[in-house]
Amino acid sequence: MIAALILLMGGVALAESDVYFNLKRTREALLAQRQELLNAQQAVQNQLGELQRRSDRIDAYLKDNDNSLRDVEGALRTTK
Repeated sequence: MIAALILLMGGVALAESDVYFNLKRTREALLAQRQELLNAQQAVQNQLGELQRRSDRIDAYLKDNDNSLRDVEGALRTTK
């Protein structure tokens, strides 16, 4: 009876250590995944920043083009 109780307690201890090991392994996997997601998020933020800068530059060129076009059209009207 005592031997069975000792075996049972040993089995519970092993089961608890397996659960702990599995939880630790899951935690490590989640931490690694979190870091990958943070890295991906940063890469996207960098890309968005570059795209915004390009968009701003194009917008400035369009404004310059509109102003030049307006000037040329005004000059055309006055030379008729």
